[in-house]
Amino acid sequence: ERLAGEMHAAILQLRMVPLVQVFRSFPRLVRDMSQRLGKKVRLVTNGETTEADKAIVDRLFEPLLHLVRNALDHGIESPEQRRTAEKAEGATVTMRASRAGDRFIIEVIDDGRGIDPAIVRRRARERGVIGDDELAALPDDQVIDLIFSAGFSTAAEVSDISGRGVGMDVV
Repeated sequence: ERLAGEMHAAILQLRMVPLVQVFRSFPRLVRDMSQRLGKKVRLVTNGETTEADKAIVDRLFEPLLHLVRNALDHGIESPEQRRTAEKAEGATVTMRASRAGDRFIIEVIDDGRGIDPAIVRRRARERGVIGDDELAALPDDQVIDLIFSAGFSTAAEVSDISGRGVGMDVV
């Protein structure tokens, strides 16, 4: 039983890979997108050595890509808007991986404007995502969760970067 347990643990350890395999794609992506959007953005990564099962790591790229795209396109303001808001001209996007007990945690954090619940409410009403009475009764944190609905977008216009209502549904 002990040998079987040790062998099982060894096999599981063989499947573990560090998050650097996913994170290493993002510095160039952030640099290219920020130049294209005319924004100054710095990417900070933490926890690249955190390990997870290869199957999980392989599935993380696309959701993280959508989160970073949305942060750059929607969340982070232009340098002029950031100056007006008395923020540093350059924004920061942080990707962080960690473990908490048996949980694997990935965070994508930006210092942009955040999500405006009023805009999400208005778009949800326009698109008929949920009924008006139900929407009016939802607290702001639950309204913000509506961004994860299939086909939902707060973007005023669709671009090749974002705005089609697919990204956050993937997340």
